[in-house]
Amino acid sequence: MRLFGIGDTHLPSTRQKDMHRFGWTDHPLPLQRAWDERVRPEDVVIVAGDISWATRAHEVMDDLAWLDARPGRKVLVRGNHDYWWGDSASKLRKLLEPFRTLEGFLHNNAVVMGPWVIAGTRLWTTPEAPPMPGGEMGDEPSDAGYLERETRRLAASLEDARKKELASPTPLTRIVAVHFPPVYANERSTAFSAPIEAFAPKVCVYGHLHAGGISAGFTGERGGVRYVLASCDAAGFTPLLLDER
Repeated sequence: MRLFGIGDTHLPSTRQKDMHRFGWTDHPLPLQRAWDERVRPEDVVIVAGDISWATRAHEVMDDLAWLDARPGRKVLVRGNHDYWWGDSASKLRKLLEPFRTLEGFLHNNAVVMGPWVIAGTRLWTTPEAPPMPGGEMGDEPSDAGYLERETRRLAASLEDARKKELASPTPLTRIVAVHFPPVYANERSTAFSAPIEAFAPKVCVYGHLHAGGISAGFTGERGGVRYVLASCDAAGFTPLLLDER
């Protein structure tokens, strides 16, 4: 069994919002081909936010069906563009119910998938972030209210992961999945990097960064954690292998 990550699928929704103006030719066909070739049905795929351009639940159903048709068991993370995401776990669970392979989501919780316990939340831009390109696919400004809320949500998810570890009959490997970078290329500690590194996951996968902003994200090992940037264009429109058992 293998664990993959891919972020920022930016599927068109019924709004038919394409990605051509961002240079993503024929998206999502290149991603579909790479995903279908690389991922097996028994594998797990983390979709690290900005899943769809939908703004309402009824607009996202075709995109969820597209994800469901791809090989692998999926865990979803909310991105800053996922306005369709329900405001409660019960609503989200009901929305995803028809889609058999969309097995988990992070919403103040953690999920166990095979040998992995996966925790995380959306996060937000921290004050330590370097300047990045603006525009529709650029960065979101730091916001104290969002930071405080996402800090709480991250803590709740990490605590749920610890509880699930204690309840598991077999050891679990810790994984963190978020949307915004928890740490940037300048390696300045943030409100998010500290609790993630204290949790000591094997991998922290994130997305959000595109084009000229890709270099702003930290990748590699820091504090014993391997950070992986898996936004579609950063990943070459191919799910990235995070772990294998």
